[in-house]
Amino acid sequence: MSFLKTCVVAGTGPGNGAAIARAFSKEGFHVALLSRSNTFTSSLASELGNATAITCDLSDEISIAQAAKKIESECPPVEVLVFNAGGASTFRPGTLLDIQPSELIKSISARSMGPLALSQHLLPGMVERKKGSVLFTGATASLRGSANFAFVAIPSFSCKALAESMAREFMPKGIHVSHIVLDGAVESERARQWMPNAGPDDLIQPKDVAANYVMLHNQPRSTWTFELVLRPAVEKW
Repeated sequence: MSFLKTCVVAGTGPGNGAAIARAFSKEGFHVALLSRSNTFTSSLASELGNATAITCDLSDEISIAQAAKKIESECPPVEVLVFNAGGASTFRPGTLLDIQPSELIKSISARSMGPLALSQHLLPGMVERKKGSVLFTGATASLRGSANFAFVAIPSFSCKALAESMAREFMPKGIHVSHIVLDGAVESERARQWMPNAGPDDLIQPKDVAANYVMLHNQPRSTWTFELVLRPAVEKW
């Protein structure tokens, strides 16, 4: 198979990130696997074959610029850009009085400032080719701020704001921008620790999340989705 297009997964871990990478690889994409450490992504790149593991810290502009340069020089043209940073690592319930501003700034950087910077490098080429998708992984906290969840909600709101602003500017230029809200716990070792008695319908499955990302990229231009909410059938909402 000849891989003439690239899917960038910014925030590639063993859950949703890996599932999204595998799904787009099966669709014929070369996959650029971005993460702060290449410990996991190197093995995933070997598994996929058609992939490049790239170290990138989305809270560091220099790291982002270096990653973008590597993508543009070593990978086929970018057609899909997935922002999947955050997840369980940012899930820190607690009173906002205890939030450390420096830690919050890092989380905001990874959720919105970093994606903005990487988009500034890669979007121009996508616009020139008049084709592509930018997909943001969001959360329940993207939609509402709750007591004791300010550390999660503030970065999540910033992610949605970036996605919506980008959608309004670039969808008319041929770029499908979508914000995907994961309203529920995602299957993982940590989720199983929280919910040891969870049944098959209680947790969001990464492979099913990935299938929806592929669906969004393949949507007809006459019916583009901006915001998609994914939740288990039994989730209360």
